[in-house]
Amino acid sequence: MKNSEKRRMLIYDEIKREKSSSIRELAKLFQVSSETIRNDLDILEKQGKIEKKHGFALLTDKYAHIPLRIKRENHIEDKILIASKAASFVEDHFTIWLDAGSSAYTLLRFLSQKKDLTIATNSIEIATALATSKHKLIVIGGMLEPIGQSMVGTFANEQIASLHFDLAFLGSDGFENSNGPTTFAYEEIQIKHTALKQAERSVLLVDRSKIHDCAPYQYADFSELDLIITTIESAYFPDSKKVMRV
Repeated sequence: MKNSEKRRMLIYDEIKREKSSSIRELAKLFQVSSETIRNDLDILEKQGKIEKKHGFALLTDKYAHIPLRIKRENHIEDKILIASKAASFVEDHFTIWLDAGSSAYTLLRFLSQKKDLTIATNSIEIATALATSKHKLIVIGGMLEPIGQSMVGTFANEQIASLHFDLAFLGSDGFENSNGPTTFAYEEIQIKHTALKQAERSVLLVDRSKIHDCAPYQYADFSELDLIITTIESAYFPDSKKVMRV
């Protein structure tokens, strides 16, 4: 992990704890220049985690549910490591589920090497990226959840329940103080849980930033998942045997 990324995570922790912090206080705390802190805050603001005011940084509620196009650029180095390992479990001719998350989106760059996959998703952005793919694509229909750009609701859930997956790849908006992965979108709870149940093997993809965040709705328990691929130490999870750290 780069020192700058680690510092930004610690800065975010400090702002979460205090609700607001001045640039001067942060520069003194982390023993770096005010300009370095401003650059760090610029990145955290682009990630939707904080708001910059004149000389201060404030915790923002916007991070409660930010668009996939923004989330997929956050911690991209971690996501690429996780996706590369996840792709090694995908065999030719598999039917797989990709949920409407940034880690699943990152997995797309490794699937072109596979043959004759059937890929099902409720994510508009993932479906769009796969539109010219050589693989078979099943796009789940239903009601649009506009921020996450995912299809949800009873109709979408019934379609997923009629499918069978060799692998289901799922993400999380965090799990701090939680017994399992969580989501900010209430409408996604049943979608994710149904996809998990319809899979021979369920795989959770989470980068290290998820230690520090937790969304309101837990959609599964860690015990329900078959494998967790992550850049987080296995000690953070109740069953380290399920964890593959990359």
